[in-house]
Amino acid sequence: MLANGQNGEIASTTIHPLSQAVPLITTYSGISTTQFLVLLAFMLIMFVAGLFVLVHHKGNKLGGNSPALDKLSNLILSSEPKQSILLLRYLVGSANAVAGVAALNYGVSEGVIAAEGSGWLTVTALVCTIGFYAFMRTGLNKRLADPSMAGPQVICAELFLAWGYQLGGPGSSIALLLLFVFLMFSMFTSTTRTLIQASVVAALAFGAAMLNVANNSPQVPYMAKLQMVYFAVMLFMLVSVCLLVSQLNRIRDSSTRRKKELSEALARIQDLATRDELTGLFNRRHMLELLNTEKHRCIRTERRFCMAMIDVDLFKSVNDKHGHMVGDEVLASVARIVSSGLRETDVVARWGGEEFLVMFTDTDCPTAELVLSRIQMMLSASMVSESAPSLHVTFSAGLTHYEPEEMLTRTIDRADRGLYMAKAGGRNRVVRLEPGQPEEAAVTAPASGKATPLQSVALENRHAFNVGGMGEHVHRPA
Repeated sequence: MLANGQNGEIASTTIHPLSQAVPLITTYSGISTTQFLVLLAFMLIMFVAGLFVLVHHKGNKLGGNSPALDKLSNLILSSEPKQSILLLRYLVGSANAVAGVAALNYGVSEGVIAAEGSGWLTVTALVCTIGFYAFMRTGLNKRLADPSMAGPQVICAELFLAWGYQLGGPGSSIALLLLFVFLMFSMFTSTTRTLIQASVVAALAFGAAMLNVANNSPQVPYMAKLQMVYFAVMLFMLVSVCLLVSQLNRIRDSSTRRKKELSEALARIQDLATRDELTGLFNRRHMLELLNTEKHRCIRTERRFCMAMIDVDLFKSVNDKHGHMVGDEVLASVARIVSSGLRETDVVARWGGEEFLVMFTDTDCPTAELVLSRIQMMLSASMVSESAPSLHVTFSAGLTHYEPEEMLTRTIDRADRGLYMAKAGGRNRVVRLEPGQPEEAAVTAPASGKATPLQSVALENRHAFNVGGMGEHVHRPA
């Protein structure tokens, strides 16, 4: 409150907060040598630690197996791996910026740099650094086309470095060194276009700063020529960096393209290793792996699954009468029709020749038998070869379910023996054979009469299943 001397009135004067901050900045005395060295050592440790994590990080959590480091990583960086890497790169770059600001303030303490300009630069740089960090930490950067924000960060850093170069006095060359460091660090995150834009901004900003330094130092006769040399060297450096980034991006694009081609090739190899080329179904080897996986799942969950061995009836006569090309069409059509009649959770594979193995997950045998009967009707009513439109085929099937703790080879052998009985019983039928069930009870009577126990034993002995599961195909009556 101030008193008016002429009319005795009292006038109030409001003091703006910014005007209060100006004396603090103008009276700022910088940092001591000890403080500068301690801060520099801390920034160096942070820089090395950050680079170490970036080099060894493979997409896992930064904390590894340490819960404390996980919590610290999630607090400072992010729980998302990609976001945490972006933040870590930003903090490593910020360490360089803080080191440059510390060097500037050390110059203030030594009396070679103006305190006011250094104070304003320090405050503004810290506000921008914290602002970028807050923007990225809150996840707002993920809405941008470039979540790394490499372009804005590099341009902002260049403007501060040019400002520091103008204020730096004898230590102004440090700004040029930090500029080179920033550009080298951004080579791995920036595109060629982004870095060219940053280089243009750097040339303009440092060119203005160097011109200002030359004009403000008339007492030094060589200052203008020295700044001109600095500017020429900087331009050469910027052009070199742009060329290097362009070459690096070409290598990166080539590597990405080759990686994609390799992934596609591996996918094709995996497909060839697991699928039958003619029918597109899983092959025998992969089906055994799926059966083994389903077996362990059923043991854990105390559930059951069924399997059926299918064989195309009279397939040899199809090959003999119409040729192998028609036979291949028949097999492909049978595979397509069987697959279309199953659920997505069921699996069918080509077991060998004209044989197919079906795995019914979480299904009992009566339900699976109904499904197979429906597929039989679908097949008998379908055209299986464009080359022979009048040709119709049927299939026989042996059905059983997996008994807990038994070997898969025993289950497959039981389904195979059921198939043999279906063949002997007249074809185009499904024979269900339960574990421990007498085979005589499961055999469907053939057209000529009822199968005798002696016939069943003969069939079993004739068709013993290869225990390894990968043996040669066992031929049976067509």
